[in-house]
Amino acid sequence: MTSSPLPLSGIRVVSMEQYIAGPYCTSILASLGAEVLKIENPRKGGDPRRAYTPQRGGLSSGFASYNRGKRSVAVDLDAPADVARLKALISEADVLVSNLRPGVLHKRGIGADRLRAEHPALIISEISGFGTTGGPYGDWPAFDSVIQAMSGLSSLLTPRDGDRPALAPMSTTDIQAGTWAALGILAALVRRAVTPDGVHIDAAMYDITVASLERPLALLEFGMESNSAGSDSQSPVGTFRAIGGWVAIVVPTDEMWRRCCTAIDREDLHNDPRLGTIEDRAALMDSIIIPALENWAIENRLDERECAAQLRAYGQPAGPVQTIEEVRTCPQLASRAFFEPLVGGPSGENGAPIALARFPLLFDGEPLRSGQVPQLGEYNPSEADQSMEA
Repeated sequence: MTSSPLPLSGIRVVSMEQYIAGPYCTSILASLGAEVLKIENPRKGGDPRRAYTPQRGGLSSGFASYNRGKRSVAVDLDAPADVARLKALISEADVLVSNLRPGVLHKRGIGADRLRAEHPALIISEISGFGTTGGPYGDWPAFDSVIQAMSGLSSLLTPRDGDRPALAPMSTTDIQAGTWAALGILAALVRRAVTPDGVHIDAAMYDITVASLERPLALLEFGMESNSAGSDSQSPVGTFRAIGGWVAIVVPTDEMWRRCCTAIDREDLHNDPRLGTIEDRAALMDSIIIPALENWAIENRLDERECAAQLRAYGQPAGPVQTIEEVRTCPQLASRAFFEPLVGGPSGENGAPIALARFPLLFDGEPLRSGQVPQLGEYNPSEADQSMEA
């Protein structure tokens, strides 16, 4: 792959983006080789995440991850000359991405209907909270936490005895929306290789997050109550405490249940009639199986990694609950060169280059390398260029 053109080489993307969902979408496209022109408002300091903390050398952690390998173009949407320049860029683009609120592009004379009429081959992807087709929530502003709450995700993360709804780490639904939008764009590019027509892709964060909850929704349709945080009525799953840490385990089959009992030397549990079926074991996971696993860990003075290793030795899947710090130094990720130094970026506290997660797929065993984080407006034509064009 290193000697071959990247999959999206030659594809130009203009992106009216800010915060996370749009930038994450185009970060995928940039990693795949597309030229991404990131449109930013210079009157507002560009993408709001440029100002997020912590920062090093003037570079924001909240901006760097989602904007590597792009070219920043400063465009004031209230300045007619800038809008004209933006329209010129769009006329030369293969893809237009926007995660601005629905209606913003239309007010500037660059709405999807008009653009498709003027540029039939253009692929347009609009990412929004609730979609561009209207509806009761169509004009609502939306951020990640709102979508988590309204989609049902928050309720599934909240223990049944909890008094405050829980939220997943921020940007969970933004990342999903950006990924699905990129998937739609890739499908549209494949389609355009057969037909010259572009397409409008309506990527609603609400729809996408609800779609990811297909299992609890299917259970509801089949008359079963949804699972709560950390539990599953159809499969024994949970975490148990070891010496100094926690272990995650799931025992979804009868064969794995046999292996688990053998690993912890509890054949009596395997023969216990109360635990005869998968559903029985799921119902009694917290009251019988988790205590048995914890007693085994304590009696044998096993930490979380030793527990997981012994269970795996018997073919029972298990893994330690890792902190973010442990993930950052994980030997498996290191073996796959998962964290790559930030190109042209500042150094960290220990003087080593700041390293961020790379594009997560390998092509022919090789990772795709990310580019440099752009300065605001660095791809704007210079005054000399403009005078030559005139």
